[in-house]
Amino acid sequence: MASSSVILTHQLEEQYASKHATLSCNAELKVLLCTATSAYIPMAEFMDLFDKAGELISTNQLTKCIYDERKLVAFHMPSMEWFYLVWMERMYKKGLSTYRRLLPDDKYFEQQMNRGKKKLLQENPWFSFDKFDIVHCKTLEEALSR
Repeated sequence: MASSSVILTHQLEEQYASKHATLSCNAELKVLLCTATSAYIPMAEFMDLFDKAGELISTNQLTKCIYDERKLVAFHMPSMEWFYLVWMERMYKKGLSTYRRLLPDDKYFEQQMNRGKKKLLQENPWFSFDKFDIVHCKTLEEALSR
């Protein structure tokens, strides 16, 4: 018998696909899934992807964003800065504060991400991660259920 979280993954409908990523959502569950489908997402495409995600969030009043980064091998600091300082702040004003992240199984990527967060906070003392509910998960099923 399949668990309810596995069944939920099949209820996510793809809304957009680019060369390096996809967006899927379920309006009933209020969930957006952003999935990296390649090792790297160029910054212009990354920004376009999340601008489109913002439209889906607004249109469907989504309350949870899952970012599946497991296929990424390159960490890009300017993309991370834009994501946190611009995009997440915009989405916070629209009511989105719940984020689940699926990270690559790569210690170097994780170290770079943690260094990037530290630098981001040092250079932008006005920004706070505390207002966001950010949890790193191992599986999509876990991200959907938390």
